[in-house]
Amino acid sequence: MTLVYFPPSKLQQQPSRSSRLAQQLAQSAWQLALRFGKRTTIHGLDRLLSAKASRWERIVWLCTFVSAFLGAVYVCLILSARYNAAHFQTVVDSTRFPVYRIPFPVITICNRNRLNWQRLAEAKSRFLANGSDAAQLELFELIVGTYDDAYFGHFQSFERLRNQPTELLNYVNFSLVVDFMTWRCNELLADCLWRHHAYDCCEIFSKRRSKNGLCWAFNSLETEEGRRMQLLDPMWPWRTGSAGPMSALSVRVLIQPEKHWPGHRETSAMKGIDVMVTEPFVWHNNPFFVPANTETTLEIEPVIYFYDNDTRGVRSDQRQCVFDDEHNSKDFKSLQGYVYMIENCQSECHQEYLVRYCNCTMDLLFPPGQYRSCRAQDLLCLAEHNDLLIYSHNPGEKEFVRNHFQGMSCKCFRNCYSLNYISDVRPAFLPPDVYANNSYVDLDVHFRFETIMVYRTSLVFGWVDLMVSFGGIAGLFLGCSLISGMELAYFLCIEVPAFGLDGLRRRWKARRQMDLGVTVPTPTLNFQQTTPSQLMENYIMQLKAEKAQQQKANFQNWHRITFAQKHVIGK
Repeated sequence: MTLVYFPPSKLQQQPSRSSRLAQQLAQSAWQLALRFGKRTTIHGLDRLLSAKASRWERIVWLCTFVSAFLGAVYVCLILSARYNAAHFQTVVDSTRFPVYRIPFPVITICNRNRLNWQRLAEAKSRFLANGSDAAQLELFELIVGTYDDAYFGHFQSFERLRNQPTELLNYVNFSLVVDFMTWRCNELLADCLWRHHAYDCCEIFSKRRSKNGLCWAFNSLETEEGRRMQLLDPMWPWRTGSAGPMSALSVRVLIQPEKHWPGHRETSAMKGIDVMVTEPFVWHNNPFFVPANTETTLEIEPVIYFYDNDTRGVRSDQRQCVFDDEHNSKDFKSLQGYVYMIENCQSECHQEYLVRYCNCTMDLLFPPGQYRSCRAQDLLCLAEHNDLLIYSHNPGEKEFVRNHFQGMSCKCFRNCYSLNYISDVRPAFLPPDVYANNSYVDLDVHFRFETIMVYRTSLVFGWVDLMVSFGGIAGLFLGCSLISGMELAYFLCIEVPAFGLDGLRRRWKARRQMDLGVTVPTPTLNFQQTTPSQLMENYIMQLKAEKAQQQKANFQNWHRITFAQKHVIGK
């Protein structure tokens, strides 16, 4: 049986151009769909787009496929919401992590009375331009006395400068004066032992700044001496693998009350030292007060908390911690030149409040930076704003805490790797016949156990879990995999554009032939096969054969017409 296709005559009424284009697009889309359904591995689509399928069969499979697709989309949205919620879980990563794997903490010791008053006369002759002016000498002594017990949040001693002509001594750098009059190593420390081995205290302790003023620190990397020690000794900062009394650092701290500022010698102020325990690269932590004439044990139990690398994909404000290399995070704040630590973030925040209120900073309490150092006439401003600097509030605590005073609010998250030293201070007072006329503190700092706990925080539902879940949902609802997705992508990105370009090329050639007046032979289709796909293939092959014949006939026709015209012209 032969099927003959008669093209419509030009004289007949032609449909509109838009309707013809819509019909052509619909036919092309259906041909593409049949081609894709013939070899797709997505379950349901092969039945829906099968050439043998009837109308009712296609309706059933269409409803089934749409229902499965909507179910897959719904479950994927639930999984996506679960992933974006970023829930965390903290588990014990190790219960027997050895203490020698972590550095021994930085032990910073400060005398409650910061200055050695016996060097006052030498300081006057060194720092005053006019050492014979009685008014300046008296004012100089008054200002130096206010520094004796001043530290951050404890600036009320500067209130004694009210109604004083402090601008007369603006040329004096009192930070250098305090540095000159502070306790020297041999005046404060003696009898140093590290793991039962005697050391010169001045070799293992170095003077450093902190928010408590100038102090002496062991195992520190914040000073030039500590960094030089690290170059000379590859094991610095030192570590210990043992625990228990006298297993780490032992030192005697000398009080020497007879050398204190007379204003404190005459009061009943409690004598003693401040001890600060921090991990390396931390500027300041709240210290412990140890009273004088005691034998004090400082027992330390380290704990490590860390977030694994999978949590880096979550925002810092969502995971409530900051990695030390997240410099582009809006929650990253630290002292100039220091790594991110929650203590460094808080210190920088406190310094910003100091600059906001008084337009200067106390360079004795903070590392060198970009802010102007306070001069003599600025000290009274610190006392006037001391009530605002003594209190610190956490953002979000207003709903739970009743605050009676306005203070500082610092948004600082914990560092994602945190080494916490939980300290237990136990002073035991010595009888008077033991210390006699001397006043000192015997300090023993050691670890409580030889192993520590390590806690790891990770995502409950990470991106790997998300990919696995998406793959399972695609297989459950649609019966497809990543390869099926690649087939669909290849079809949409390669075959569909190629099919469209081929159709435009054919259309352009047909229009060109019509413009040249070439007759188009009537295509016929021989139905010798019963399969629609085979009929389509035979039809295309027959079109190609007839196209070759048509091109040959067109060439002969053009040749005949051309030579006929030349013959007429010749006559």
